[in-house]
Amino acid sequence: MRKYIGTLEGFVNSPELEQDETFWADYQVLGPMFAALRMFMTMEDVLTVIVGAKGCAYHLNFTVVAWGEIDFDLGKRPLPVLEYTQSQIITGDFAVREGWLNRLKKLAQRRGARRIVLFPTDAMAICGANMDEIASQIAAATGIETTALSVTAMSGTNQWAGYKAALEALYRPLLNQPIATEKSVNLVGWMWPSRRRHQEIGCCLSMLNELGIPVNSVISGGSTLDDIEKSLRASANAVVCSSVMGEMLDLLDKRGIRLAGNRAPYGFSGTTEWLENIADALEMDVSEKIEALKARYMPKFLENKERLKGKRVFVSGGPGRIIGLLHALNDYEMDIKVACMFWPHAWSREDVRHLLNEHGLKVDTFILSPGLDDLEWAANHFDFDVWMGGYQEQHTCQRHHIPFVPITVYTVTHVGFEGAVNLGNKMLMAMDGHSFVDNCFTANEIEGYTCNK
Repeated sequence: MRKYIGTLEGFVNSPELEQDETFWADYQVLGPMFAALRMFMTMEDVLTVIVGAKGCAYHLNFTVVAWGEIDFDLGKRPLPVLEYTQSQIITGDFAVREGWLNRLKKLAQRRGARRIVLFPTDAMAICGANMDEIASQIAAATGIETTALSVTAMSGTNQWAGYKAALEALYRPLLNQPIATEKSVNLVGWMWPSRRRHQEIGCCLSMLNELGIPVNSVISGGSTLDDIEKSLRASANAVVCSSVMGEMLDLLDKRGIRLAGNRAPYGFSGTTEWLENIADALEMDVSEKIEALKARYMPKFLENKERLKGKRVFVSGGPGRIIGLLHALNDYEMDIKVACMFWPHAWSREDVRHLLNEHGLKVDTFILSPGLDDLEWAANHFDFDVWMGGYQEQHTCQRHHIPFVPITVYTVTHVGFEGAVNLGNKMLMAMDGHSFVDNCFTANEIEGYTCNK
C-alpha cells in the first residue's frame, strides 16, 4: 500500500489504495519476519531460530534489547542463528553443520522445546533456499517438530503477513479437530509473556476476572502449544493487539469461535466496547459491573481531561495501536493535528470508519506509511503541545523541543480504563518537563495508576 497524506474521510473512501501493492516506510516497519518472531518468541515451549547469510543477524540487538529483556519481560530468552557463508549461498550448499545441530539439540532439551520454528532472512528468499529441507535436517537431528515459515524479513509489503503466517502455523494443523466450545474467551495478541497486573495482558485478565468472564488461553504471550490447542474450546476470541487481526481469526469465527472485541481496549470508549462485545458473545449481562469498574477511574480521568482538552497532539502507531490511541485522545477531547499509521492491514479502513461514524473522531491530517521526512514536516507545520509516537520519533521531538511520550517501549498498561488514565498522566508529565527517554534503550517510566475495589 502506498503512502497516503490527507483526511481520514479520504482514506476511508479510497478503495483503490487496497489494490496498490507499493509499500515503503523508512522507520518503525521491520517486516513480516519480525512480526512472527514476536509471537513465537513469547511462547514457553517453542524455540525460534533465525536462518540467514553470515552477518545478517544485526536484528538480534533490536530483538533482544529493544523488545526488552526488562521492558517486555522476555528475560534471557535464547535466539539461535543459523548462518551460511557467501560461498554456501552461491553454491546452494545448505547442509547444516553437525556441531551446530548438536548445540541446538542441547539448547532445545534444556528449554523444554516441543517445536522449533525457522525464520528466514531476505537472503534465503532471494537465493531460493529450500527452507523445508533445512527444517527436515534439524527435525531429524533433534527429534523435535520443526516448521519453516514462508515469510520475508525486511522486504515484505506488509508486516501483517508475519502475524498471519504465525497464526497459520499455530492453528492450521489443529483445524481438523472438533471445536467443542465452552463459555470462555481467548486473548489474542503477540504481547510479552508477563501476566503482571500493571502490564497489558495482566490488566485485561484483571478486568475480565472482575466481570466474571472466564479466560481460556492467551495467544501467544506466555502460552504453550497445549494452550493453543486448548483455545479451540473457547467460544470467543478477543484481541489485545489488533495488529494480529486477520484471516485465521475470521476462519475460527466461521468454525464457531466468535470474533469479539476486534479492536484493542484503549480509552474509556474503546475499553467499554471491547468488554461489552465479549460479554455479548458469551451471552452474559455484565453491564452494571462494567459501569462500576469504569466509575472507579472516572474521577482521575476527568481531572486529567480538564488539562488535556483542546491540547494539540501528534500520534502514531501500527494499525492496532493507532486506532486505540485515537480512541483515548478522542475521549480526552484533544485536538489531534496529525495521526500516522505505520502500516495498514486489510481491516484498517473499517476501523477508521468506525471511529468516524460511531465516535465522531476528528483529525486534521492523516498519514499512511510515514517516513522521517513526514515527521519533520509535521514538526515544522504544527505547534504541538505533546507528541505520542514510536521510539525513533524522540529525535524529532528533541530537535523541535516537543514533549514526547513513547508508545512502543513502556512498562505500565496503556489499555483498559486505567490505561487511559496512565496515558493522560504521561502526557501531562511530558508537558510538565518529564523525559521518558533519558536512557536510549529503556523507558524512564512511571508507576501505573490502579484503583482497586
